[in-house]
Amino acid sequence: MKRKARLILLLLTGFLSLQLTAQTCKQTIDSSTPYIDWKNPTFNDIRPGDTVCLKAGNWNYIQLKNFHGTADKPIVFINSGGTVVINTDHFVGIKIGNSSHIVFSGNGDPQAPYGFRILKVSNGAGMGIDDYSTDIEVAHVEISNTSLGGVYAKTDPTCSNLGATRGKFVMRNFSFHDNYVHDVAEEGLYIGNSHYAGLYLSGCDTTVYPHALKGVFIYNNLVEHTGWDGIQVSSADSNCQIHDNHINFDSQAGRIYQMSGILIGGGSVCKTYNNTITNGKGDGIDVFGMGNFNIFNNLIVDAGKYYLPDKPNMMKHGIYVGKVVTTSNAVLGIYNNTIVSPKSFGIVLSNNELSSIRVKSNLIVAPGKLNETGNSAYINISNMDAARVDSSNNYTAGNVSEVRFINANAGNYDLQPSSPAVDYGNDLTAEGITFDILNRSRPFHGLFSAGAYESHDPSVGIRSHKALDVEMFKIYPNPAKNKVNLLIRTSIEQDVQVVVTDIQGRTVLRKKIRCNPFENYVGRLSTRHLKSGEYLIILFSSKGLSSLPLLIKK
Repeated sequence: MKRKARLILLLLTGFLSLQLTAQTCKQTIDSSTPYIDWKNPTFNDIRPGDTVCLKAGNWNYIQLKNFHGTADKPIVFINSGGTVVINTDHFVGIKIGNSSHIVFSGNGDPQAPYGFRILKVSNGAGMGIDDYSTDIEVAHVEISNTSLGGVYAKTDPTCSNLGATRGKFVMRNFSFHDNYVHDVAEEGLYIGNSHYAGLYLSGCDTTVYPHALKGVFIYNNLVEHTGWDGIQVSSADSNCQIHDNHINFDSQAGRIYQMSGILIGGGSVCKTYNNTITNGKGDGIDVFGMGNFNIFNNLIVDAGKYYLPDKPNMMKHGIYVGKVVTTSNAVLGIYNNTIVSPKSFGIVLSNNELSSIRVKSNLIVAPGKLNETGNSAYINISNMDAARVDSSNNYTAGNVSEVRFINANAGNYDLQPSSPAVDYGNDLTAEGITFDILNRSRPFHGLFSAGAYESHDPSVGIRSHKALDVEMFKIYPNPAKNKVNLLIRTSIEQDVQVVVTDIQGRTVLRKKIRCNPFENYVGRLSTRHLKSGEYLIILFSSKGLSSLPLLIKK
């Protein structure tokens, strides 16, 4: 159901793009008027639902101010007649201030993937969304060669502006997708204020709490060659998603405490999934959020490997979990990530305020500290209360060749059918993990792979498997025709589920069974309605799953 919802969202996004290019321009503005303020009589006839076209050509900057659409009728700004190019000595390339319900999209020309191109900002940031702006969508924009960060989206409280504090203002529904951010001096994306726990303002000797963000959607972006963090999101305390982004060569400036591919900052609750993070000098993902979210299906390769390689004690990791503010009794899930060759440790856990950190079905390969620290290099809990860590079915390997990726040298970390990580993972469907990093279904043929990729090679076939708490699991006759008999014995008293799936992993039959310890259960399944073919019969017990091939011949 969740995968269907995501597909519908993608289809709607594409439909919106077609709509934007087809709409009639309420006004067309050229580069002679870069400061566009609704309060200027020239522009105050622009209403919710209107489309404003910004004419192709060379612009010094673009500043939009005081435009307010509505949730169902946003004001749309698009490029018109080609590409808008910004190459400036100004303090910002594109700025949106005191505006709401705005769509700013560079899809006005089907020949230009990024209809707005910021080629250089000599004295500032690529893009700023501030001054109480909310409900803003930005798409199809290229941002590069900035002296500060690529994008800033927040309104900072100051001594003269205490209205931007928590409880007085909320920034809602910020969406940044299908953009290209590269070669920026600081963060690629800086979303929300990083001082969620309190910001001291020396000018008025007071501590303030920056505003929260509710609804942050960062997806389908390419972020490359950032000086500091690739994507940083802070103070996003609800409905935050960071997914399907490609981040390459983050943290190139080597600025301490500003080094990660993705940083989930203080005050954030951000589901983070299906991202690819490669060749960065920082940690792959830094986690300082409040808990009660999952990090899954991410591919992290060579995190920190090229950061001071001659100084092994300057450590960088695949995933690092620290703390700023943690919600009481919160749980953090780290599931189905593929982490290859991090400089130091695969996953480091250092937050004893979380009630539980669940680390399951990850694939961790060749961490740099392996020879020095042994198996703790894969998942390091030296700063954790071990009772708070729930770890299972993580496949670890000392070298890349052992895993049998399809072609690691070419950057393809999908699994060969013979990979030992195939069928090694947990069933995490209850956590909503029913797809992999390529948006293929999990599981394929009924069992779950460890890591970000679910092998979908038909040659994998169907194999037998038995959980630790199952003493006996047999079926007969096999091949079967109209019925199959079950023989089950478990070591503990429990309810088990028997599920039959076809070769594509689709459930065709399900039965709940009560088992008493060390007593044989004998039962029967009707297969009269099943067509001839190969099936998998799966027994879900408290300690895993057991499986057997089943052949139906009519």
